[in-house]
Amino acid sequence: MGRAESWTKSVSNRTGPGTEIAWVCAGYRLLNIMEKIYDMRAKESLDFDWKFCRGECEGAEHPSFNDVAWQVVDLPHDYTIEGPFNKEYFYGAAYLPKEKGFYRKDLFIPADAEGQRVYLEFEGIFRQSSIWVNGKYICAHREGYTGFYCDITDAVSFGEENLVAVKIDNADNPEKDDWAGEGWWYEGNGIYRHVYLHIAPGLRVENDGVFVITPEVSEQFARISVRTAIAGNLECKEDCILESVVVGPDGETLFMMKTETTVPCRDRIDIEQDGGIYSPALWSPDAPNLYRLQSRLIVDGWVTDSCETTFGIRSLEFTPDAGFFLNGKPLQLRGMCIHHDFGGLGTALPDRAVEKTLEVMKEMGCNYCRISHNDPGPVLADACDRYGILLWAEHRYLFDDIDVQLPALRSLIKRNRNHPSVFCWGLANTAGDEEGHLTEKLKVLHKVAKEEDPTRPTAFGCEGNTDANRNGFAFVTDIVGYNGGGMGIDDRDHELFPERVMLVSEFSSGRGARGKYRVSDRDGDCVIAGDGRMFIMHGDYLSEYQLCLKHEAEWTHIAERSWLAGGSMWSGIEYYGETNGWPTVTSQFGVLDICRFPKDAYYYYQQEWTKKPMVHIFPHWTWHGLEGEPIDVWCYSNCEEVELFLNGESLGRRRKEAHTHVSWDVPYTPGILSVRGYISERVAAIATVETAGPAHTLMACADRVVIGADRQDVSFVTISVLDDKGIPVPDAEAMVRFNVTGAGRLAGISSGDPKGHQNVKGREMQTFGGLVLAVVQSNGDSGEIELTASSNGLCPASIAIRAEAREIVKV
Repeated sequence: MGRAESWTKSVSNRTGPGTEIAWVCAGYRLLNIMEKIYDMRAKESLDFDWKFCRGECEGAEHPSFNDVAWQVVDLPHDYTIEGPFNKEYFYGAAYLPKEKGFYRKDLFIPADAEGQRVYLEFEGIFRQSSIWVNGKYICAHREGYTGFYCDITDAVSFGEENLVAVKIDNADNPEKDDWAGEGWWYEGNGIYRHVYLHIAPGLRVENDGVFVITPEVSEQFARISVRTAIAGNLECKEDCILESVVVGPDGETLFMMKTETTVPCRDRIDIEQDGGIYSPALWSPDAPNLYRLQSRLIVDGWVTDSCETTFGIRSLEFTPDAGFFLNGKPLQLRGMCIHHDFGGLGTALPDRAVEKTLEVMKEMGCNYCRISHNDPGPVLADACDRYGILLWAEHRYLFDDIDVQLPALRSLIKRNRNHPSVFCWGLANTAGDEEGHLTEKLKVLHKVAKEEDPTRPTAFGCEGNTDANRNGFAFVTDIVGYNGGGMGIDDRDHELFPERVMLVSEFSSGRGARGKYRVSDRDGDCVIAGDGRMFIMHGDYLSEYQLCLKHEAEWTHIAERSWLAGGSMWSGIEYYGETNGWPTVTSQFGVLDICRFPKDAYYYYQQEWTKKPMVHIFPHWTWHGLEGEPIDVWCYSNCEEVELFLNGESLGRRRKEAHTHVSWDVPYTPGILSVRGYISERVAAIATVETAGPAHTLMACADRVVIGADRQDVSFVTISVLDDKGIPVPDAEAMVRFNVTGAGRLAGISSGDPKGHQNVKGREMQTFGGLVLAVVQSNGDSGEIELTASSNGLCPASIAIRAEAREIVKV
């Protein structure tokens, strides 16, 4: 908006006599905001001190049940990740079982809440959950990824303790060959996302009931359109005022929209309001500016309900011949598909773990994330907004029951439609079926998506299981994503259907274990995927060289086709499950391992997607017993030229070619191997690897040494094995024991070893590639946390992390 004037105008409204918009400038007091506050909506975290029992636990929904022997846990919680791994379980789930479980929690509801509505909000339970309060059955929720609300008003006792019980019936049934999950990867078990208590008045803004769109966007002006769903009181109709206040990224109040209306008893209405902002701060990956909409319901001069919605101002355009445009400017989508697990934590991620993932993505040059193949958690969507990561929000992949799918899709859209990061609704991950039955279902999903949100395109990831053109599947959504690196058909389809908007939704599904450079010669069964890819199920490590070649070939395919909007690799991060056979328990896909330790292919994308001068050389240079044998040395760099040196002697200077690596065959000689990157004949970047001696000491390095004393915040501590000169030992396999004292606890440990079967919730872990990760979490107290790592025959390492009682400022 302008900064020099203040003015008011009226616009039409479908549900009331009119909407008054009060525009204010910097330094002006917001007009007509009521001073009196009454019955404000309450939202309280319920993450702490749940009782948990693994198994059937018959009768545990009743308050009289004795749970004194149950385990006390905090949420998020995944009760399967600690194992044990067993060859008899499904390889797709990392050889871990699907099991039943039960949770119980005492919940005090204040007496002054009587007369209001009481809700429980579950952001995610995996899976097939049932909810009771004080022994009274409330609801069931089949889906594992969609969040849901339970109205528990009629079951609670006000001014007293109440019992909340949650049953999870997610067990496999071997007799029926019944797989209890929704995907073919590790999905976890438990209440793995946050839980909240909401207390709201009878007349209220509905849950997920505010929708902010920006139908007109330019650098000069943005029109803001708000639709607010108001639920009526159960007792009588009420006259009320809806005030919607827009606050800018700098915290300045910009303007207010005010509507008078009448809400019928036991009914709901939608109120539409419009306003505008001059010189808006647009949202983009480089400048993720966020606005806030404060919604207030006023009855007889009292604010009776309020909520706040974060939104961004940006425009999206997909074209069939020039790719994707954000805010009118071309932007190549450079991203990754991800699942939702993390080494040491399983699927139960503290908020900081989600942020850590986005940080390493941004450092690699990503601007886009596809959460596959399921609804994103609220924490991920919020973080994508703040970090400037565009998000493909995907609906569950199953097409088994359209009556289940439709409410799940509506839930996905309503919960995520205000996120500026969300650029499309992914509706499927298949090419349909030969008969076209799934095409008809996809049409229904597309129609519902447009009803809930007409502002964003729909999309799907096209697999190679059938011909999506012949059965009509590829003609339903606004965007067609091609899996399998385009499957060799994107060129054909671009020629046949020049008006089709296309991107590559999955590319480079190669496998490789961090720090492994030899191809396995172990025999195994051959599995052929739907798109023709072949995988050998031999259960061994796979080579990083092969992983890098896969990424180079398939990203080059995308980079050379301007009509493709971009692509997302499969997958960006290694995950539990979908293995290449026992004893491996992770997929080996990804440019990051499950701990978020980079593989060499990670640096390929820094070469392709970042501008800060960089060089990366691999493999390591510790090859005892191979003296004189040739080692294939590769280099990634975004510099113009690179030069390799062995013990100070140049082995050749090479011109950097597009979309590939530079390589040398170097007879192994112990010492120092280094590479220099040149821009305009000047050294712009240097990287070095050095021959290591025997393992001598441990070193600890934390990503943050100050965390919040909130019982949730975490620090990720990397333990490295070094020789006596401080050189990393790349092949070290040391058993490391952990001890945490002070104001924290050990939340999990992981080495990223695809064959690692040790308990990630235990106290010791063997390093893989010379590394192991420890996740340290605050316990709610302020003070120092000390982590000590020790191993027989090695000098121990310790590190201090401080937990402070402060508000964590998020990026």
